Amino acid sequence: MKHFARCATPALATALLLALPACGDAVATTDTLDPSSTTTGGSSTEPGTTDAPTTGAPTTTSDTDDGTASDGDSSTTGEPSTSTTTTTDDTTTSPIECGDGLVEGAEECDDGPDNGPGQACLAGCLLNVCGDGDQGPGEGCDDGNTEGRDGCSAECVSELCGDGVVQAGLGEVCDDGNTDPDDGCSAACLLEACGDGVVQVGLGETCDDGNTDPDDGCSATCVLESCGDGVLTMELGETCDDGNTVSEDGCSETCAIEACGDGVVQAGLGETCDDGNTDADDGCGPTCEVEACGDGVVQAGEDCDDGNAVANDGCSPTCEVEVLSLCGPGQISLLVNEGFESGALAPWTTNGGVTVTMNPHDGVWAAEATNNWYVQQTFAATPVAQLVSADFWTWHDAADNPAMYVEWGYADNTTGNKLYFNEQLSGWVLHDILPLLDPNKSLVRLQVWGYNGGQALPDITRFDSFRLCRNL
Repeated sequence: MKHFARCATPALATALLLALPACGDAVATTDTLDPSSTTTGGSSTEPGTTDAPTTGAPTTTSDTDDGTASDGDSSTTGEPSTSTTTTTDDTTTSPIECGDGLVEGAEECDDGPDNGPGQACLAGCLLNVCGDGDQGPGEGCDDGNTEGRDGCSAECVSELCGDGVVQAGLGEVCDDGNTDPDDGCSAACLLEACGDGVVQVGLGETCDDGNTDPDDGCSATCVLESCGDGVLTMELGETCDDGNTVSEDGCSETCAIEACGDGVVQAGLGETCDDGNTDADDGCGPTCEVEACGDGVVQAGEDCDDGNAVANDGCSPTCEVEVLSLCGPGQISLLVNEGFESGALAPWTTNGGVTVTMNPHDGVWAAEATNNWYVQQTFAATPVAQLVSADFWTWHDAADNPAMYVEWGYADNTTGNKLYFNEQLSGWVLHDILPLLDPNKSLVRLQVWGYNGGQALPDITRFDSFRLCRNL
């Protein structure tokens, strides 16, 4: 049985080759064989035609008697034979398609169906890289740039409070590598400090009022200000703060000054009374001690107060002047209060600033002048011839170049006197004037002056222990 080429019969071959492409060939050509053409191995070679694609289709052949075609052998009839050559172009380029899993042309990558956002290869077959705005595998963030300190680093690592890097662009002013509060850098990476309005116990704060002002209840170091902390906080109503809350030590448990006159008896301050003032002669003295006879202070209603309740010492237990004598047994004194032991001057008189002082020659009291003042006492006329003593003690500081004048008066209105100079006035000195008195007259007055105009020291004269004594 003979086999013919597919799609055409021999009788129609020539006509069909002129009009139709060969079956199965992308490019069809019509060739006319001439004597110069040759056929080798079932393919034809045409002069002048070198670029035309060839196909694997056989040329027209004759059949052998055994029913098979003779390869390369044909029967020549003397007439030009015709054949159809069909070629196939194996170099045709297929179009590039992103997503086919093949990296082709300008493609940077192609993972097929795995292309897309968040993948290693994007939908356009471009590699997913840091800074492209698409967070790919291995990236902690991607903000579309490679700048750091904006929340996403140049390596696409998330920048967060607590990573140990200060991101000013995130508003951080500190980053200690954690988000713990109370360690100097807050959980929001803001500096923690006294005055920020947040109590940081870890920084030793016990308060934080949003400022570092003192005297408002929270100190400049963010420590609670309170009574007993040793810091005077007037805004809290404190008038003192001695570092404790103990009363009767000068500063009360409420940090109020404790003092005489505040109406509260502070035994710890030595007070025995407190009547709310520091007035004298009202039962509670200026030092908050009970005023009473024997306290050494002459109060209203007392003639004297020698600091005790002993009798026969010039001031009685009821603080009345005791008429006592410095004279010996069997003698009587012309003077009253001759040692000032009443605690007062009377009945002595003075022309100025003479006071009673507790700087005596003997006893408790003495009189003291700080300028050219005198002390004087008058008495009943007594014949000088009856006197057994007429003397007294004075004190001066010789370094001040002192002087002293003594004058006495007689019943006949005459006087006598004596002037003492600094060489006779040094400390306590006894002055005996009995030898200076006129034995023919009667004595009625004794007067002793202080001085002024010494050196730079105070002009002080003290008087004590006058004895004008006669026999009974």
